[in-house]
Amino acid sequence: MRGKKNLWLMLLLMSAFAAASQVESGDWKEAKLFLRTQTQPVRNAKELRLLGNAIEKYFPDTMNRVRASYLWVVDNLQYDCQGMKAKKSRWALDSVLKSRKAVCAGYVNVFRNLCDAAGVECVDVSGYGRSGFSDLVLTRPSFAANHTWNAVRINNEWKLIDVTWASGYTDEDCNSFTNARNDWYFCAEPKRFGWDHFPKDDEWQLLKEPISWSDFYTYPLLYQGMLENNIEEFSPRSVVIHKQVGDTVVFNFKSQRSLNRIIISSRTQPGIYMTDYPDRTSDGYRYVYKIRREGSYDLQIDLLNIENPRGFGSYEVKTYTDIVYWINVRPTNSIAKDQKAVF
Repeated sequence: MRGKKNLWLMLLLMSAFAAASQVESGDWKEAKLFLRTQTQPVRNAKELRLLGNAIEKYFPDTMNRVRASYLWVVDNLQYDCQGMKAKKSRWALDSVLKSRKAVCAGYVNVFRNLCDAAGVECVDVSGYGRSGFSDLVLTRPSFAANHTWNAVRINNEWKLIDVTWASGYTDEDCNSFTNARNDWYFCAEPKRFGWDHFPKDDEWQLLKEPISWSDFYTYPLLYQGMLENNIEEFSPRSVVIHKQVGDTVVFNFKSQRSLNRIIISSRTQPGIYMTDYPDRTSDGYRYVYKIRREGSYDLQIDLLNIENPRGFGSYEVKTYTDIVYWINVRPTNSIAKDQKAVF
């Protein structure tokens, strides 16, 4: 399950913060209104089929059938942290529908069966999902699946959906779950979906040129801020950066969003924290960061926009982390003995 990674920061800023609202994928009004009229209980596979049949009968178009099925799942299931830790997680239909708790296999099972009953072609996709700080540096030499999501066919075109991650988030250690719908994982653009999802079968990358497993596991850790800020490209592309004290790292982000602040911080080195102004480029933003501290630690990058200058003041800012790197910094003029990331 994807852990929540957003930071609450108290900053002394020259302007107030205007939070960007999440843009929903398409018009959800009809699907929401329909589900409000469905008062019958859904406690087992038979009752789920009845709901799916009602969705198919009400909506002539596939997209709204998918929306209604997706909304029902993300609003009615809770991630089963306890079951996941005990390795007794629910995935069978009747068990999930009775308890309303599941891990990814249970989520996709309910969604696929609901889509099937609603006349929507839907398949399960097995693969690897990068979902938290522990995935910052992947050291796995070979692929191993740890997650499942779905693909649906809409107007003869396959779309990717992760109903598990779209349903909410857990804390970092998966002790608790918060239901908070996140439509970034509904019919997601394949390239961006592939930043944190790697399918076992390359076909389900839905890309003309699929990426390799070796490329995937060397990506930095990408969080929701990348989506909130509509970042299309970024550099460096490798999660691990090797430098020495006094060197610089040039961060580049391709985005048409208005972004006028960059925050660089570290979870493993609390003394690293700064806020500054990124440079505007022809297609996005650039920032040159000077390295002042040796050691091995993470660097977390947050981009945001602060508008409406009102003079100096203290403001509480909610910002989603965009991207996280791991940096190995040796002292000035020293020789690197080990080029591996060290935790």
